[in-house]
Amino acid sequence: MPGFPDIGAGFDSIVLRALNLDPEAVRIFIKEEHPTYPQFERWVKQQPGVKIDRATVEASNTAIRGYNHSDEDRKTILGANGLPDEPSAPHDAVGLNNLEDWLEFHARVLA
Repeated sequence: MPGFPDIGAGFDSIVLRALNLDPEAVRIFIKEEHPTYPQFERWVKQQPGVKIDRATVEASNTAIRGYNHSDEDRKTILGANGLPDEPSAPHDAVGLNNLEDWLEFHARVLA
């Protein structure tokens, strides 16, 4: 998608590190194969050294829930949505990404 890195420094990297996946191998597989989600999941499970046990997944989910964007990114996302940067505004990356995704969805589908 334009404007987004193929493997970002946030959630993408958190998950790849947790699952013990090589980012370059993931990048190549996605670019060459254009997999569906189930195809990608099957490929992940076949990778040597992959860690997909319950504890690893929970640790990754905890890291995601605790991840925050930079102040600059937060202000940009809130501003694009017409929201003030105030204490009651979302500060977590999950909430901010939801705002960003819904704005993109609206621009592409509903506008």
